[in-house]
Amino acid sequence: MAIPHRRGGSAGLAEIERAARGVCRPVLLFDRSVAALDPGLVREAEALFPVRVFGRHALAEAVRGVGAEGITTFHDAEVDGVTAAASALGLPGPPAAPSPWDKLTQRTLLAEAGLTRVTAVAVDSAEAFSSALDAVRLPAVLKPRRGAGGTGIAFVDDPSDADYQLRHRTRWSDLLLETRLPPYEHPRGGWRADYVSVETASTGDDHRPVAVFDKTPVAVCRRAGPGASDTVSVTGDLTPTRLPQAVRERVLGYVRNVLRTLRVRWCVSHTEVKLLPDGVDLIEVNGRVGGHLPRLLLALEGPDLLTAAMRLALALDPDVPPLACGAPRGYAMGLFPTFGEKSGTVRSDVARERLEGLPCVVRVDEVAEHGAPRRATGYRAANVVLRARDESELDAAVAAVAAEISALFAADGLAEAGWLENF
Repeated sequence: MAIPHRRGGSAGLAEIERAARGVCRPVLLFDRSVAALDPGLVREAEALFPVRVFGRHALAEAVRGVGAEGITTFHDAEVDGVTAAASALGLPGPPAAPSPWDKLTQRTLLAEAGLTRVTAVAVDSAEAFSSALDAVRLPAVLKPRRGAGGTGIAFVDDPSDADYQLRHRTRWSDLLLETRLPPYEHPRGGWRADYVSVETASTGDDHRPVAVFDKTPVAVCRRAGPGASDTVSVTGDLTPTRLPQAVRERVLGYVRNVLRTLRVRWCVSHTEVKLLPDGVDLIEVNGRVGGHLPRLLLALEGPDLLTAAMRLALALDPDVPPLACGAPRGYAMGLFPTFGEKSGTVRSDVARERLEGLPCVVRVDEVAEHGAPRRATGYRAANVVLRARDESELDAAVAAVAAEISALFAADGLAEAGWLENF
């Protein structure tokens, strides 16, 4: 199994090694530029797997060279290359043209199928952005056409935001401007965000939902990102969803139609769906397992999304059970609040043991270290997993854990952060 890899994806090296057991023998592939910038990661990979480094535009040749029977990835930056290589070599995967992972292609095909109300226009220059403003009604979103983990996005709410982009944005290639879907609320209210995500295992002719995740609201810091972008950070996921049954079925039916329209097959995909007063609409589809999500299903003794992705890349049945309607093993939640201030170093000094002792916390994956750059953890103060027997236990634990994390990182302003108000 060929797996192009780099740091910051939805699976680390140890997770890949665990998920592959009994399924395949991974060969880790590194783009030459990635290997040059992160030689430590390559050395870590060599301790676990055979490793190959490939040159620019030479991924398919590298895959052929290792004799791989399938190819998959867990990083946004590798998804298009993986799809193209699989198509060129006749390996299982979706068609490479048109790319199902291009956000503009998604909008175009879904609009033709009556599956989105969003208007989207390509933007490759400042002049194209100015022209797009005539076609796309504000408020709008300027964002990369390829998945980028929430980076490069800018909300354009009014003419002053548009003017700011024209004056300060430094990178214009491969973007799109699209209608911003209106804010709404989760049917269950409370701290849940107005969107959900669906992990789907797609075979050659079927789209099997594996899990639906509720979300905590994203943290947005206007004009705090590089090149005039905003920073947009997910702060938490919860499964199983608490959507009412009728809404849940609407979401699942919609995602199935989206994936059929985009001709997605032989992979696990991550689809984000916006909840609206009169239905649902697409945020985006990503051709890889969602970040931070496999651990939550494993905490509930559920299927391994990474293993399913590897099996599908070999054209095997994903071996995932039917999506459960209830919560037979309880609820699992990942909570990872982000720093409002992105620059500088961490001022708080928080011991991992303090987080491990909080209510319902069963796993602590990250704690921002005192003196380290805030960017070292992707601007996350902490990253914990909670498991609860029922909804009431989870709600009480989430409130307590959120408050405690905020207090522990008060020196970094987390206690005053808007995200805490959600709880």
